[in-house]
Amino acid sequence: MRLGWFTTLSSSVLSLILHLVVGVLLLFSFEFTPQPKTQIRQDVNVVQAVVIDKKQVDLELERIRKIEEEKHKKEKQRLEELEKKANNLEKKRKEEEKKLAEAKKKKEQEQKKLKEEQVRLKKLEKEKAELKKKRELEEKKIKEAEAKAEKLKAEDKARQQKIAEEKKVAENNRREKELADAMNAEETAKQASKDQELINRISNNIKRSIESKFNKVGLPDDLECELRVRLVPGGDVIDVTIAKSSGHDIFDRRAVNATQKASPLPVPDDVETFERLDLREIKLYFKPTN
Repeated sequence: MRLGWFTTLSSSVLSLILHLVVGVLLLFSFEFTPQPKTQIRQDVNVVQAVVIDKKQVDLELERIRKIEEEKHKKEKQRLEELEKKANNLEKKRKEEEKKLAEAKKKKEQEQKKLKEEQVRLKKLEKEKAELKKKRELEEKKIKEAEAKAEKLKAEDKARQQKIAEEKKVAENNRREKELADAMNAEETAKQASKDQELINRISNNIKRSIESKFNKVGLPDDLECELRVRLVPGGDVIDVTIAKSSGHDIFDRRAVNATQKASPLPVPDDVETFERLDLREIKLYFKPTN
């Protein structure tokens, strides 16, 4: 496109130059041509001058054309070289622009990757921190659980040991108690036997004492009743009631009266023995002998 523009410009310049040359030659021919003496001579000279001048013009034009063609050829070559160089430069420029664009794109991609990597690393660091915190929390919980388990184990061991000791003590106490109970039972049995013998003697003595005060005149034989007698230490009677009637009112009343008359009844003087034998309230089956 640049070469075509130059060709059009050169043609216009060449045309302008040719017109200028023709004009100069014609002017020169008119100025240096002698004035004719007669009209006819003048016409002949003009025609001849014009013929001569046109030939010279053609030669000059040819020379100028060749010069212009040579100049045009050289200029065309120069322009072609310039255009080639310009094309090469444009090609290089485009290549450089392409390289720059690729480099820019690569840089942008690298920056994008870098940012993504930074974001990833930041996220990874956050996850690592959270994981570390979570692991530390889990380790803390595990340690607390282990400590609690150890404490519970120790407490359970101590409790089991205490239970074992308590069982041992309880077993020893049980054996000792069994032994003591056995001994006490034996002693109690012996004492109970003695007390029962004593109670029997006291009961018989009381019955004889009451019987000595009983009036059986006019009463049927084989009557009996159960007396409930309340005593105080020393044998004094404070109350007498019929626990079980004989069915004979007079017999029952005489039995009550005889008990009251027999007061104080024969009981141990020792208050401890009196209390141990539970003599504050006694029941007697009263049946006078014939």
